[in-house]
Amino acid sequence: MKKDFDAWNKFKKIIDNKDSLSYFREWQVWFISMWVNIWFEQNWKNTNFSRPVLVIKKFNKNIFLWVSLTTRKKKSDYIFQIWKINNKENYIILSQIRLYSSKRLLSHIWWVSKDLNKYIKEKITKLL
Repeated sequence: MKKDFDAWNKFKKIIDNKDSLSYFREWQVWFISMWVNIWFEQNWKNTNFSRPVLVIKKFNKNIFLWVSLTTRKKKSDYIFQIWKINNKENYIILSQIRLYSSKRLLSHIWWVSKDLNKYIKEKITKLL
C-alpha cells in the first residue's frame, strides 16, 4: 500500500483545530484519527485515517491511553481475542498502547463489559 503522508499532514491540521472531547470514558471503544504509520506500526483503515481503539485510561479531558483493535488474527504474545461481533473475531494489540489527544476521537462505538475490562487489565499488567 502506498502511504500518502501529505494527505495525512493536511488532515492533521484539521484535527489540531478541533475542540477536545470531554465526554469520552474509560473502557469505551472509539474510532480515532490515527496517522500514516511507518513499518510495523498499526495503520489507519479509512479515508479519515481512522481505526477502532479501546480507551484504557482517561487522564483528563485532553489525553487518554488507548490500545489498538483489529479483526486480523495474528500469532503474537501481545495480541488477544476479546470478543466476537457479527461472528467476526476482534483482538486487542497490546504492543500498540499509546497516549493521544482527545481531539483525535471521531465516534463512539461501544462499551466494554466489566468482565472483559478485568481480563484486559490482567493482560496489560502482565505485559508491563
